[in-house]
Amino acid sequence: MTTGRRLLLDLTPLDTPARLRGIGRYIRELALGLAGLSSHERAGIEIVGLTHLGWSGSYRVTEDIGSFEGDADLPYPNESHYYRWAYRQRFALWRAAAHIGATAVHLCDPHATPWFLGRAGVRRIVTCHDLVPTRYPARYLSAKDGGAFVGKEIEKRRYKTADLVVAISDATRADVRTLLRVPEERVVRVHNGIDLSRWSIPSSSSADALLQRLGIGQSEFVLYVGGSDWRKNIDGMMAGLAQARAQGLDLELVWAGHLEPGHIRAVEEQASRFGVAAAVRRVGYLDDDELSILYRAARAHLFISRCEGFGLTLVEAMATGCPVITTDSGALREVAGDAALTVDAEDHQAIAAALLRVCRDESIRADLVRRGRERAPLFSREAQARAMVGVYRDFFDRQP
Repeated sequence: MTTGRRLLLDLTPLDTPARLRGIGRYIRELALGLAGLSSHERAGIEIVGLTHLGWSGSYRVTEDIGSFEGDADLPYPNESHYYRWAYRQRFALWRAAAHIGATAVHLCDPHATPWFLGRAGVRRIVTCHDLVPTRYPARYLSAKDGGAFVGKEIEKRRYKTADLVVAISDATRADVRTLLRVPEERVVRVHNGIDLSRWSIPSSSSADALLQRLGIGQSEFVLYVGGSDWRKNIDGMMAGLAQARAQGLDLELVWAGHLEPGHIRAVEEQASRFGVAAAVRRVGYLDDDELSILYRAARAHLFISRCEGFGLTLVEAMATGCPVITTDSGALREVAGDAALTVDAEDHQAIAAALLRVCRDESIRADLVRRGRERAPLFSREAQARAMVGVYRDFFDRQP
């Protein structure tokens, strides 16, 4: 029965390569957090999850929004699969949403703006994870995106036509308002969240067995988790590592995350350029249990990106007790607070100095561990879910 506050949470990106990326993690954590709230905490909002959408508008939904995992056998990545999903969203979502009786739909993956939702009487809430392409169009908006001008206009339309934009950090919220000119009253901030128990409780798996399997030797190492595009500042990591090693620090960089062959070559070229090829070990995509072991074994988590919408790995590291070295501005500084060593992303000397401090000064390292464990609960799955329900409630209260 439709309550007038029926929200359709779009879970279909979990059936695309996005499942194994940051957006997929965002959707899973949000869905699990919302599923864990009592009916009283949901404030009379009926939340149903869209798990399948066909070209004709056929659909499957579930009220058990925390149960949908997506296709576990999905290859990584399969961009054609993702584009087919995007076209279905544009052409067919309005039919499904109207038939379901949704008052609003929350699109956690913003990259396919559905047509005709407004005509169907369905309002649109969109999560903005970052505006990196808009901020750096020459680097991120290629011909397939319409080029810099057209690509920026698509980004602007995506969010300016939404009834509400949910930004995942204050930094991202500020970008939505200043770069896209979305009115202040239509942009809110809800920080990302993680399952604290997954990261704060040590894995039962053998750390020694994993380290041996991955070929991680006796040298100390710092851990990076993620991709290799320009904003990730690979040159900064390699230069900082090189300078720290030149000062006598026997340190390796362990890189966790899936990389395409072309990206692997680019990483290897950067490592060779700075003379640290032998000190960089790529271990590929790891599951959360394996990652938690690496966080605990690492001297620090190194994440000195030039621009991020949030920085979920900072919270994972802090929850496990892994010291963090990150960027001193934007969303990364916002998330890290005073629980990290922060540096200018372009200052290679400062990056090296931070590596030396965290590896050689046990008092600094212990203080970072303590501060990180105290800060991580601010970004729990439960905190995210309660904040999002507050956003939904206010959104419905404002509607005629």
